[in-house]
Amino acid sequence: MHWLQNLVVVVIITIGSGLLIALIVKNFTFRRSAKKETALLLQACSHEPVIQINEERLQQLPPPVLRWLRLTHSLDMEKPIRSVMIRQEGMLRTKPEGRWMPFSAKQYSLLDWPSFIWRARIRATPGVAIYGRDLYLNGQADMLIKLMGVFKVGHAHGREINQGSLVRYLAEMVWYPTEALSPYITWEAIDDDMARANISYGDINASGTFYFQKTGEPVRFVAQRFKEDRGTCTLEEWEVRMGTYKRFQDMLIPSQGEVSWNLRTGPFHWFRFEVKEAQFD
Repeated sequence: MHWLQNLVVVVIITIGSGLLIALIVKNFTFRRSAKKETALLLQACSHEPVIQINEERLQQLPPPVLRWLRLTHSLDMEKPIRSVMIRQEGMLRTKPEGRWMPFSAKQYSLLDWPSFIWRARIRATPGVAIYGRDLYLNGQADMLIKLMGVFKVGHAHGREINQGSLVRYLAEMVWYPTEALSPYITWEAIDDDMARANISYGDINASGTFYFQKTGEPVRFVAQRFKEDRGTCTLEEWEVRMGTYKRFQDMLIPSQGEVSWNLRTGPFHWFRFEVKEAQFD
């Protein structure tokens, strides 16, 4: 009977090894696909820039926005910025009572057309990772989440997700300040420390309010954004609070912050970030 026991062990090991190899291959395939999508997005930089920096356009901006742009030194760059890479680390959770999970991510955003891709690795538990890919390109958003990069646990797209991604792009303009001069964005002055930005791209319109310090730094952004929960989208107040500012390649941008949903049941703080690296091209 020993030979039968040994055979069972061999079969179990063989099956286990086969499953492990399949998981590794699928994980690699998912990450390789995300890299291809990043390359496709960055190819859009090979054209004439649409953002023009001139005094006439600057004077059309609300005072706090102009003060912010001058503070960042973004107007002093030798050549127009076409794209930005942000490497970040932080913590996130999926529900108000949920456990905080550490993540690391890299994001590429374009300035000439509202576009970005965010690729993240989230540590759910020791030894178990969740991979996320958030893509917004040509006015279409696609959010994909896979356990171990293999098992799909979340996939969202559609008009409401497009609106949410455009709101996110607008808020993250603090990482690429010259986007404030984009032809897709118009501004409304509110007071000396507040300004409302409106963005229109494709068939989607979105807007949000920026709050500035007296010294010029944006410290808060508030907008109405669609929130997806198990296939249902509701319009909720979405808020970003920005803290410490640092210079990367002489560009002053917020390096820390927290993102929340201000729900009827109370605030849901769900995302905390710290910028570790920023590159402007």
